[in-house]
Amino acid sequence: MNQSDSHEPDDVFLHAPAYGLLLGQTTCHFCHALTPTAAVWVPSFEERDEEGVVDQGEGALLRYIEHLDESATAFVTGHAPWLRYAPTRTSGQIYLAHHCTTCGALQGDHFVFSPDGPYWPEGDVQLASLRFIRGLGQLTAQASAGQSAWMDRVPLICTQV
Repeated sequence: MNQSDSHEPDDVFLHAPAYGLLLGQTTCHFCHALTPTAAVWVPSFEERDEEGVVDQGEGALLRYIEHLDESATAFVTGHAPWLRYAPTRTSGQIYLAHHCTTCGALQGDHFVFSPDGPYWPEGDVQLASLRFIRGLGQLTAQASAGQSAWMDRVPLICTQV
């Protein structure tokens, strides 16, 4: 499932001490059916390249995931089989993307993580509607980390599965 095990030396990898999945749902942009979504959440992270730490932060959701370590890949796809690597027209890259469980259409991260998507809660009531599954151990990924103040409250507010 990993895109490639040979990475360029200038690649930046994100390392997190723990992770989990936030499960929600969205309306398919193609067939308009409700379809499940899953976002990889980390409580904190460091982005490193061959020279050391280039960025760090607290709670975040991973977007445009181009690579996940083997253990995290097995966990994520075991709980969210509608996530699979695919190229998208909007981003022009191959990443772990949502696919509608009814028609199979790709639901790009641009739309899933937009203000109209499931991962833009307006308050704790909407945040509590997301289900949270704690991951197994740490995580290494090649991805973008999107941060917002609500992401630090995930384990406290979300319904744990």
